[in-house]
Amino acid sequence: MIAPRHGSCSRSQWEAETGYREDTLTELWLAAVPYFTLTVHNGHFRRRERDLGISQHYWYALMVYIHLYPAEDNIPTVVRTSRYPHGLPRATFYNSIMPLALLWSANMSHIRWNDRLDPMNHHPAWPFFTTVIWDTTPIRVQTPVNYEAFGRNVVNTHYDFSCFLVLTGITFTGQLVFASGLVRSTAYDANVWWDTRHLHPQHPWERAIGDGHFSTCPGMDVPVPKRGSNPLTRAQRCWNEWVQLVRSRVEHINTVIKNHRMFLGEPYRGYIDSLRVFVRVTMHSTAVELRKRGNRYKGFGPWPHNPSEAPAAPPET
Repeated sequence: MIAPRHGSCSRSQWEAETGYREDTLTELWLAAVPYFTLTVHNGHFRRRERDLGISQHYWYALMVYIHLYPAEDNIPTVVRTSRYPHGLPRATFYNSIMPLALLWSANMSHIRWNDRLDPMNHHPAWPFFTTVIWDTTPIRVQTPVNYEAFGRNVVNTHYDFSCFLVLTGITFTGQLVFASGLVRSTAYDANVWWDTRHLHPQHPWERAIGDGHFSTCPGMDVPVPKRGSNPLTRAQRCWNEWVQLVRSRVEHINTVIKNHRMFLGEPYRGYIDSLRVFVRVTMHSTAVELRKRGNRYKGFGPWPHNPSEAPAAPPET
């Protein structure tokens, strides 16, 4: 498929360099071909007429960079392919690869919102109507020097580090069906859900699950909060345990999304426009990876989420 660092390689090397399986990379590359076979000339895109093989190396270098995230001066040392055995020049990455990555990321469509209506997307405690589990995940960034211009969007009291947020939605079976772009971490989760609702339209009968930050969203099942000194009833405690049991699944998927050095350990340092590209590529790539792995959690069904849409029972004879 792709010629990585040392030419031929094993499956473990694919995953070590990019974080994804070979079949995931194949699907992503086939979708990226129309964009990475372009070249930037005098500020405009045009179709590459020769040396088409370099397109694969540019795309693979992007995936390696996101997963290994080297320091700027170490890009030639870490980001290597068989075409660039001594390392990819830093100028090539930013001048030749990033414009193509921006174009590709803007046209990615690997996250399938309609998958939430899969007949097996049920839970024994939520056999009807409920389709999505919501949460926000932080993307850690370096604290800006200029607070008024930039810091006010990433510094908050909920997290003890500077970050942006991404709204994610998954199914009961652990498939990623929605991911927003970067939003400021000072935004309330419910407001993020409302501001992006045109991107995740739902049927009037649909319900969802989230934590207490989504309590003002319509059709959202959330834990019952404790009010003052009044203890929760046994039924309320039982309800909260069930909600947390399934809501923890979105936390597990968030760890899969951020299983890249760019989103672990040291905070991201660089341009926010570039981070927006990296996050979008990672979200859609993770959706493909999760589908290739199969359902992380066992489904329950099959039947429609809305009982009124179920086929009528055959007449008795």
